[in-house]
Amino acid sequence: MTSALAGCGGYTETFVVPEAAQGVTYGWQTSAPPPPETGSVPSPSGTITFGHAVNGAVAYSPAMKAAYAEIEAKHGDAFQASRRLNPELALNLENLPNSGGIAKDDSSESLQLSQTLELGGKRLARLNAANLEASIAGWDYEVTRLQAATDAAQLFVDVLAAQERVAILRDFVSVSQKTQAAVDARVKAGRASLIELDRAKVSVANAQAALAAEEARLAATRDQLATLWGSSHATFSRAAGRLGANRSAPSLEEVRAFLDANPSLARWGDTIGHRYAVLEVERSKAIPNVTIGAGVRRFETDDSSGMIAAVSLPLPLFDRNEGAIAAAHHRIARAEFDAHAARTQLTNTLIGALGALAAADAQAKAIESRVLPAAQSAFDRTRTGYQEGKFDLLNVLDTQRTLFEARREFVNARADYEKARVQVEALIGRDLNGLGR
Repeated sequence: MTSALAGCGGYTETFVVPEAAQGVTYGWQTSAPPPPETGSVPSPSGTITFGHAVNGAVAYSPAMKAAYAEIEAKHGDAFQASRRLNPELALNLENLPNSGGIAKDDSSESLQLSQTLELGGKRLARLNAANLEASIAGWDYEVTRLQAATDAAQLFVDVLAAQERVAILRDFVSVSQKTQAAVDARVKAGRASLIELDRAKVSVANAQAALAAEEARLAATRDQLATLWGSSHATFSRAAGRLGANRSAPSLEEVRAFLDANPSLARWGDTIGHRYAVLEVERSKAIPNVTIGAGVRRFETDDSSGMIAAVSLPLPLFDRNEGAIAAAHHRIARAEFDAHAARTQLTNTLIGALGALAAADAQAKAIESRVLPAAQSAFDRTRTGYQEGKFDLLNVLDTQRTLFEARREFVNARADYEKARVQVEALIGRDLNGLGR
């Protein structure tokens, strides 16, 4: 997901993921997932990049560690499934002397070694099922990895947006204070009333309150991002990057085919395969095992000994494992239905994300091309007209507030676009800027 914010620059700046972030990719599943980091939790200072945020979340996520531990556990299960049954050693003491008249000379002892032979391919079927369980755990690891990266990317966008809103509100406070100073000068010159000065002071107070609230939200969002890599609070000062450049909104037809690569769907291939493997395990259980044994027996009567041999085979008269076989068939059908349901749900999620992407893109374009220029022009004209006595203060404060609200809405629209873009790219495993190339 390193490309999720690539090129998300403002008017003049483009955000490029540094080389250090190239380890976070869309390579959904690897044959041997790398273990999560077990060292000390990072405490980055200064400026962090998108790559730092995502890589840190993936490397130090407790959920990733849990998913990796499950992979190791499934490998242990597979190793255990490959083991043959242990042989059995039996010592039998027969006709022990007792008060009923059996003498010591009538007793005998035997030592026998037995081995149960699994027939019907039980061990191979069991091993195949266990290996597929390990593969499913690998896909679950990829789902967890993707979620950790997506969460970090979304919060990184939130931090960038909050930083821009704080900058806008600081500018708003500065402009409001300049407006108040201008009104104060007019009051002293007898050209304005004290009521206008009070209104200007209220505007400054509102701007300062909005700034304080946004700074608090920025601090909370930074801490939320830091918790994804295990820190209790944020130690970095700012996030590097700007929102909004290279916006595009592909259609569903352009990206639908890429859904097959999503680990949430890809895992169902192995899940259905595992259900078939379990069916083979249950079928093999219907074939009874045979136990063979050999040993030696010693007779106390004449101190003689002889060889003994034994063969035992269960008779499948009452239990042929029909119930377990039928259950395995039904679980295969359920897995196929669940896979179809997962595809439907993921497609619906993709449609919603594409809709949010297109809506945010349209809103950002409208604000950038029509709303902002008009709001800026209205503010400039009313401010000049107020100084010339053509407009009253209410007009100035109204156009001033409208301008800065439009600027904030532009930030929000670009942030909504980037968050929708992160979701779409997470679903399809592709950089939207790379589609069609």
